[in-house]
Amino acid sequence: MRLYIKKRLVNLLDSMKEIQNSLYSLTDMTQRIQMLADCQDAAIAIGEALERDTSSHLYIVSLLEAYCEEAFYLSEALEKISVQEKLSVLGELLDKIIILISEIPATYQLVFLPYKSSMWDSLESIWYACKEDEHCECYVIPIPYYEFDSITNRWVYCYDGTQFPDEIPIINYQEFSLEQNHPDVAYVHNPYDDLNLVTRVDPRFYSRELKKFVNNLVYIPYYVTSGFIAQDHLALSVYQHMDYMVAQSEYAKSFCKGMFYFDRILPFGSPKLDCVIKLSQENTIIPEIWKPLLEGKKVLMLNTSIGCFLHDGSVYLKKIKSLCNSIIKQNLVALIWRPHPLLEATIKSMRPQLLSEYNNLKEYFLENKIGVLDDTPDISRTVALSDGYIGEEGSSVINLFGATGKPIFILDNHITDIFTKEEKCRVHFTDIIIKDDKTWFATSRYNALFFKDMKEKQVHYTGRVEHQPKWYSAFPFITELGNNIYLSPDFSGRPAVYNIRSNAFEFIGTENMRDSARRGLCVTYKNSIFYLPIIDNYIAEFNLETRKWYYHTECIQELIDNVDSDVALSQGMTYRCSVCGEEMWITATYTNCILRFNMKNGTYAICKIGNKENGYSGIIADDKYLWLTEVNSGDIVKWERRSGKVKTFCMPVGFSFWTGAMDRKLPHLSLIDMGKWVVTVPGFSNSMVKMDKITGEVSLFINDFWKKVDQNANGYNPKFHLSSEFGARLDENSIIVQRNYDDAAAIVNIEDETYEMFYPTLSEEDFAKLTEGEDGFEKVDEKSGFFRRESKIFSFEGFIDDLIHDRLTDVRERQLKELSTLAANLDGTCGIKVHEYMMNVLENKDNQ
Repeated sequence: MRLYIKKRLVNLLDSMKEIQNSLYSLTDMTQRIQMLADCQDAAIAIGEALERDTSSHLYIVSLLEAYCEEAFYLSEALEKISVQEKLSVLGELLDKIIILISEIPATYQLVFLPYKSSMWDSLESIWYACKEDEHCECYVIPIPYYEFDSITNRWVYCYDGTQFPDEIPIINYQEFSLEQNHPDVAYVHNPYDDLNLVTRVDPRFYSRELKKFVNNLVYIPYYVTSGFIAQDHLALSVYQHMDYMVAQSEYAKSFCKGMFYFDRILPFGSPKLDCVIKLSQENTIIPEIWKPLLEGKKVLMLNTSIGCFLHDGSVYLKKIKSLCNSIIKQNLVALIWRPHPLLEATIKSMRPQLLSEYNNLKEYFLENKIGVLDDTPDISRTVALSDGYIGEEGSSVINLFGATGKPIFILDNHITDIFTKEEKCRVHFTDIIIKDDKTWFATSRYNALFFKDMKEKQVHYTGRVEHQPKWYSAFPFITELGNNIYLSPDFSGRPAVYNIRSNAFEFIGTENMRDSARRGLCVTYKNSIFYLPIIDNYIAEFNLETRKWYYHTECIQELIDNVDSDVALSQGMTYRCSVCGEEMWITATYTNCILRFNMKNGTYAICKIGNKENGYSGIIADDKYLWLTEVNSGDIVKWERRSGKVKTFCMPVGFSFWTGAMDRKLPHLSLIDMGKWVVTVPGFSNSMVKMDKITGEVSLFINDFWKKVDQNANGYNPKFHLSSEFGARLDENSIIVQRNYDDAAAIVNIEDETYEMFYPTLSEEDFAKLTEGEDGFEKVDEKSGFFRRESKIFSFEGFIDDLIHDRLTDVRERQLKELSTLAANLDGTCGIKVHEYMMNVLENKDNQ
């Protein structure tokens, strides 16, 4: 018998006892008779309910019949007999009936309320566990939803009830009353209610409405993340009304700390992962129509999203074409290409000039039998059939591959050709210090520190910080003090230091600085190192004497006041700085405010220069002036510190700049102070510029060195990559700069503008030290996946060669270990654990 029915019957019997007890004090005979008649009616209703809902009813019904006879006799002979004696008999009968009904085994009604059939996999494994439980009645009831049509400005009715797998018994929502059935548990995967501007479930099934008729409302996310819960999700409607939520892991649950529903979160994994794990373990059969293209080959799923096409469709199409050509050459690998279902419609409406090229690419893919063009709704089957993933990093599909231990390769859409061995050995710089007749370099390409002797061009690999990301931008900026080189963390959890004498790397401090990762430039002053923020709202100071961290928050908060926080985050909270005495002057490209920060005592001031719409990148500070590069015009600005007077110097004829990706304007990366001269390092622009501080004369500087930076090259696109990421002073007469498109560097004489160009290159021995034993697979932080990223060192061709020759067999074990924060129960038992937990909840309530 259903728990809900049992409780209703017991409650009704308790009410009958209360009525009987009240009869002692009643003197109105008519009222007594009516109340006993009501009890008889209730007993009959209970008997009918037992006959409908349980086979264990005969004896109880006989007791109910006896109760009715005694109640009738009592009502007929009320004046002739002892009321107390007869009521005692009725009470004993009710007590027996209550005990017997309580002993009837309880069954529970659980309903699953999906709205999109494509999201059924987020509930399916719980349903499988439920339907095998003899104590449960479970029903799948797809609910209607609406999609907004922006053309007609109307909500369009949708119902997916006919699109579920044949083995799923579907109940039409119009034939099932939640109010009448009052389910013990309802599982939902829609968190938005009326907050979604694109898709909404029918208002009758908003979480607040469901909770009126459901004893336990359980929310299961329809998506899988890399192990976190987005902050903007924490206040969605379902969280206000749910009784429980299933989260992927304890780590995911930690993102809800402090929320009132924290203790209702069950960190059991994801049924969506159960589905793909189950299919992968079952050796899913290749559909007959796909066999000629896939059978006997390694299979990779190529995932293409709308975002990549909107970001830069022409680059993306060229990239896919290059992948196809690589597949054709070896004929041992096939692709399952899954374009986003709305991709073609999006191209038609938003990038119509690319439609023909896109259709031609699909024809090329099919004509050359590169693989399968997959438009099926079930992505889990595609994951199960695939041996690995290639595509973008931002897709949630990655997490499905991660859970199955299949290798993931993240594409760089700008790499379209194979790099030569010499190109792979070239070193890309982002920062420099000169110490002990050596030039030390940092890079943004991976975790490494390099040096070269002043008299030679050969670059040597020093080493890397262990237990930090190896193939990300781990430590792109450096500074020095004493015998130490201090490294500022980017994609790294903690700042680090390299001791030149001992040749050893160590972490700074004892605490994990995850909350301080993504730092920018670092500066030393006396016994402190200051780390400028990129995404955080404070300057972090580490004092070498006290070994303590100090955080300067107010200055950054005032810098970003009245600025769109998303803009500040996308461009970086701070950009460049210049030190003059004890003061550090700091720019930000999104504001005309310059931060003057005193490193001695932590005091600060905000200096507004120019118009409100101005922003500044490069900066040079001296006792009288600030020299700045303006991001909208490219002009060099001279600001007199005492008077506040501003003088602007326009760019020379022949200088041009462009808007980068995401509408980023950055004509100049930085400024180099060469005494008499101010020299710019190009950002999204075609040349360096030199300016005479005295005369104000501005001219192009070694512009022939930069003549190709506005052209595409393998791995380089001027719209996405700056012309340069590095330029610095070597001595009073010379500077060193590097261009991005081929990593060529130049040592330049500032006076006569002659330069010597060279390619900073590692020897074979040093390159082997950098790469030996490395396969490129890693997990950068707790929020990211475990994968190999395409680069000069790790090519797509190398990935498929490793796949073909089974050199990635150890990746699975490492991947599942590294992805412990992705999800619990990666053995595919999340659905079972959820069902067991909810049954325990119901049984405990039953016993209360």
